[in-house]
Amino acid sequence: MNDSVIRSTGHTPGRGRRTLLLIVGVLCLPFIVGGALYVGGWQPARTVHHGQLLTPPRPLPAEVLGASAELRGKWLLLLAVRGPCTEPCAARVDELRRIHVALYKNMGRLRRVVVTDQPDDPQLAALRRAQPDLLVVTAPPGALAGDPLQLAD
Repeated sequence: MNDSVIRSTGHTPGRGRRTLLLIVGVLCLPFIVGGALYVGGWQPARTVHHGQLLTPPRPLPAEVLGASAELRGKWLLLLAVRGPCTEPCAARVDELRRIHVALYKNMGRLRRVVVTDQPDDPQLAALRRAQPDLLVVTAPPGALAGDPLQLAD
């Protein structure tokens, strides 16, 4: 009788189990490969971030930002501009705006601040008019030594 059931249905016993195990194996394979790569210490040759943390962190002079209540509790993305703001500077400010927009729901947690040593720079004034949420502050002499881009909390 068992042979007649096999002939009439065309299925061999255990075929469903093999199919189930094959599906489960295919679904688990990415996790197994990922775990093996993680345990093995493999890292991709190239990553997309280009920044470096400031070690040790440098304090920002208090007179640069003052005691502004609107900045309290916000992350600040600072761009230090030494001298007049030229085309590369304007491109960097636009890049900061794009980063800010990319935060989407968390946009309100970040403020973009351009710290300059030239208070009457026409390029920065034009950028400020085009981007009302951009904060431009003037630093005291000597406060802009170091890296031009910083993230502060």
